Amino acid sequence: MQALDPRAVTTVEEFVVLLRRVRDRSGLSYRTIAKRAELAGAVLPASTLATMLTRRTLPRRELVSAVLAACEVPPGAIRHWLDVWGRLAERADDASADEEDGGAAIGPVPFQLPPPPPALVGRGAELDLLAAGLAEPPGAWLLTGAGGVGKSALAVLSAHRAGGRYPGGCLYVDLRGASAEGAPSEPYDVLLGFLRALGVRMAPGTVDEASALFRSITADRAMLVVLDNAGSAAQVRPLLPSGPRSTTLVTSRWRLPDLDVTGRLAVEPLPAAGGRALLAHLCGAGRVTAEAAAAADIVRLCGGSPLALRIVGARAASRQVPGTLGVLAQHLGDDARHLDALEVGDLSVRAGLRVGYRSLVDVDATAATLFRLAAVPDWIELSVDACAVMLDAPAVTVDRALDLLIDAHLVEGTAPGRFRYHDSVRIFARELAAASDPADAQLAARSRLVSVMFSAAAGAARTLFPHDTLPYGELGATPQRLIRADATTAEAWQWLELERVNLRMLAGQELAAGNCLPAIRDLGVAVAKYLDYAGHFVDQARLGQIAIDAARRLGDRSGTAQALNMLAIAMLRHERRGEGIALLDQALVIRRELGDRAGEAACLNNLGNAHRDDGDLDAALGCLQQSLALRKELSDRYKTGSALDNIGIVLRRMGRYQEALDHHRAGLAITRELDDRLREALVLTNLAETEHLAGQPRQALGHAEQALSISRELHHDRGRGLALQVMGDVWTTLGQPARGRACHDEAAELLHEPAIGAPTPIAG
Repeated sequence: MQALDPRAVTTVEEFVVLLRRVRDRSGLSYRTIAKRAELAGAVLPASTLATMLTRRTLPRRELVSAVLAACEVPPGAIRHWLDVWGRLAERADDASADEEDGGAAIGPVPFQLPPPPPALVGRGAELDLLAAGLAEPPGAWLLTGAGGVGKSALAVLSAHRAGGRYPGGCLYVDLRGASAEGAPSEPYDVLLGFLRALGVRMAPGTVDEASALFRSITADRAMLVVLDNAGSAAQVRPLLPSGPRSTTLVTSRWRLPDLDVTGRLAVEPLPAAGGRALLAHLCGAGRVTAEAAAAADIVRLCGGSPLALRIVGARAASRQVPGTLGVLAQHLGDDARHLDALEVGDLSVRAGLRVGYRSLVDVDATAATLFRLAAVPDWIELSVDACAVMLDAPAVTVDRALDLLIDAHLVEGTAPGRFRYHDSVRIFARELAAASDPADAQLAARSRLVSVMFSAAAGAARTLFPHDTLPYGELGATPQRLIRADATTAEAWQWLELERVNLRMLAGQELAAGNCLPAIRDLGVAVAKYLDYAGHFVDQARLGQIAIDAARRLGDRSGTAQALNMLAIAMLRHERRGEGIALLDQALVIRRELGDRAGEAACLNNLGNAHRDDGDLDAALGCLQQSLALRKELSDRYKTGSALDNIGIVLRRMGRYQEALDHHRAGLAITRELDDRLREALVLTNLAETEHLAGQPRQALGHAEQALSISRELHHDRGRGLALQVMGDVWTTLGQPARGRACHDEAAELLHEPAIGAPTPIAG
């Protein structure tokens, strides 16, 4: 505990109060202090000590020194006390006060803080920040954060540590702004309690009179006031002291933007390391080390919430059985058991969330409805416009509701107009929806969202690849305002970057429910090329399998072949070539049985690329030449350009550089003729790589730089990475290895993509 420092004291009254607190902290009786003083050669009867610590007058210097020494205050600190004594003695009218003087007893000096938490793990930075703020009164600090994040513990521990700086007393109140028990505290009632604690027995008639009296009484005191669990700025304002030596700590789960404060501290969930340290403190470091993977899962599934981790730690501590953490992690990972696993005794994450939600219902019905229904669809991050579609409400109304949800820490803002739930909150919101909203209302909201999201995806794909004939069907039929019809390529790309995970999760949820199967099948095909160009191979694989399942349920062999092709490409991108080639062979059989010449050409093109990457260049060239012939036969000029470029890559690997260059340039001419900027950047990169190997580094550098410029313009990170990779090779060849390394390093960051991980789903 922080030592009591007298150097901030400015009055005799404060000096006596702080000296009395030294004695209180020592735990020594007056008689014991008197005996210790006698042994040290001082005369300090117990009765004299008791009297001097209840007066307004300044005790004699030798008595102060004797008390401090008896209470084992270090000599250096005693010198500080005596320096302050000397300063006060010079200003006092009566500097020779002793135990016989008849001074009046001082009023009560309250110290209402609840006991400090026994441990506060992972909050060193926050404690340091508050310590600095409390060291420089006056001021008011606001701590905000979600329920259970540890705001109150931080405030109380910080107040205890700083208590020695506030000899005028410490006041504390739980304002019950977020409480399951009763209504929030009325400021008038709180003020009456504060005034009684300060020795005032009169009861002012109004809250304004009580507030004015409170400010008057505390004006000359160095006081610390802790207003815990505030519900609103209006509740807090009358309770703020205004003296120059007072400080207030306020905690609230609402952000209270209309409260004027000296500083704000957003108390965030613990990071992974802090969460693990807290769990180790609660149930034992050895158990956390022994079940490291389960412990990491628990911290993640608890979202770093100290309350949730405290509950899990308590449950684990009561079950000293190996494997307990693993079982608890499994329960937390099961939506049906998640919130039940976060209850122990009177601690409950569900109860805390219910308090926040009930307060929201009283403020804004739309926000409450949004909170419930937005949790029904499977998506990772929500946008205002998409939620407006789901609720069939104006975007401005939903935007206001979103602000309230963020203000109440029920959701987390991730970017302007976008937000997300923590897992525990989403599960709680789904419980509320199941209890409050009819099943058909939930289904209608979800259906509106899915139709519009899928339609917007079709619009974005059509903007990116206007020359591709995609099976839009039902996919693009729903009017939507999520992406403009005249959106630029960069805007369409950015929209898909933001929504790709949401699209995949929504498709999976609808597939499981057996809904909108044609749209799910077509969605996979529509976004496959974007996912491939962007390098999102994991999403490409997962959405490909979803599309396969949807097509199979529909009995659609052509759709199955298209989806097999999508999944195969994802496998090939992760060098799982055997699996990819097997999937493409299945798709090719279906295409030929259906007499689908365009589909056959597409399969042959992809098989050629697969055999190329597998090292079978002759098979690769044969497949690609067959694909080129079919595309010319079908007068598909766009796909002809793609086949020419792919043949160029194979010829380059065969060492037939001039032929390769001719094919790349022919493909580039077609791509530019059709004004496909995305494809142009990729062809330029392939051309540059071949030029480099053909001994034309300057030409290669120029084309790679063109590719990089286009990719930057279109926000195409994978295109940038591929171009930078070639530029790094060229700069190294040109004798500038430092520039080469810089390009390679940047390319590595852009091209990083996690492994797919799971084995290839059964496709056929």
